[in-house]
Amino acid sequence: MTKHYAQTICLRDGAGVVDEYKAYHAEAWPEVCDALSAVGVEEMRIWLVGRRLFMAMSTSDAFDPEVDFPRHMAMSPRCVEWGARMRAFQTPPPEAMEGDWWTYMECVFDLGARDRSKPGYRNSD
Repeated sequence: MTKHYAQTICLRDGAGVVDEYKAYHAEAWPEVCDALSAVGVEEMRIWLVGRRLFMAMSTSDAFDPEVDFPRHMAMSPRCVEWGARMRAFQTPPPEAMEGDWWTYMECVFDLGARDRSKPGYRNSD
């Protein structure tokens, strides 16, 4: 089975922030991508509108964000460096709870699982 997650965050207001963030992701570091794959991230996409980012992620069923994101960071100093660089561009969205960074979004519709009683339906929190 596959789990699906959606998260949002904002980019800081400032000259060049959006362009620089996009440039980093156009040349994402292989160590970061490899570590994400190693912890069970199967697909990850980030969209941008204005300064708002939306990330959609599909993972293995065994993936646990509380365990596996820290595990990914520990796999390479480059992951830690990437995380620090990206964090410098980002700010929590207005809807974030205290202490949140990337904020999880609620799935309100899934065409493939319209019947929420079907096996495999999962609204990952």
